[in-house]
Amino acid sequence: MSRLQRLPYATLTTRLAQKRGGDLGVISRGFFGENFDEAAFSLEEGDVSQPVELDSAFHIIQVTDIQGPTFEEQRDELAREVALGDVEDEFNQRVQQLIDESFAADDLQSVADELNLTLQESDWLARDDTAEGVLSEPGVMSAAFSNDVLEEGYNSEVIELDQDRRLVLRVAEHREATLLPLDEVRGEVEASVVAEQQQQAVLEEAQALVADLREEEQVDVDWQEANNVSRQADTVVPQLIIQAAFRMTRPEEGESVYRTVELPQGAAVVALDSVSDGEVDEQMETFVSQMAEQLRAQSVLQGLIDDLRSDADIER
Repeated sequence: MSRLQRLPYATLTTRLAQKRGGDLGVISRGFFGENFDEAAFSLEEGDVSQPVELDSAFHIIQVTDIQGPTFEEQRDELAREVALGDVEDEFNQRVQQLIDESFAADDLQSVADELNLTLQESDWLARDDTAEGVLSEPGVMSAAFSNDVLEEGYNSEVIELDQDRRLVLRVAEHREATLLPLDEVRGEVEASVVAEQQQQAVLEEAQALVADLREEEQVDVDWQEANNVSRQADTVVPQLIIQAAFRMTRPEEGESVYRTVELPQGAAVVALDSVSDGEVDEQMETFVSQMAEQLRAQSVLQGLIDDLRSDADIER
């Protein structure tokens, strides 16, 4: 048997408010869960809620202030969201039409005619070729050489390239891989061998140059400077070089560190002179502030729960 002593509703409200202050600050939806949100965000300013059960405890909520932009302040943004919603609805309808039509059709020309789309055809392409353009998008080549598309002759499923683009493909013609006569491919083979040898020679020259720089020998280099480069900023510096630079050891003050970076065509020597700490942008500051506010509110709530537990007199 257990006996729990409890305070009347009004007394409990006053006692908690006096003892803990009761002020959670400004909160947003999601801080304390659905039960809290349903009660708190249905109140007007000054209203007091009925007891709300949360984490095995009951809470009384009073709204002391409501903050938020006015309708006039949000008018343009709301209009833009409505317009985007209409465009998105129409786009989704078109995508569904594409799914339905391409699934039932034995070709793609009829699908293009029905939906007023432009049908495009690629050149011959092998499974291990380096695809370009839309064919280089993730999932496209694997779909093109899938059993359903390549062997059975079906249209592919609708492939989502990004938020605004969809693709359906079909094999127009297929022939088995064959070993071509040397006379037909001699020029391509020779060009490939020469290009590979040139690439290797350039890479070795760059590596030798880095070795000389590390030994502090005098070398003649036509440096191209790039200042204040960050990971995300738009820049003319190739992404491969940026990625390599951010993996390099931080140089001592007044010194430089060097590295060779192999590029698709050639190589680069990177000299890293200095590293500065990045600045947190406004969006990141807002995110961190919201997280801190959420943690603070959770701490206050835990204090309220601890108070209720410590004040309860339970006899077993």
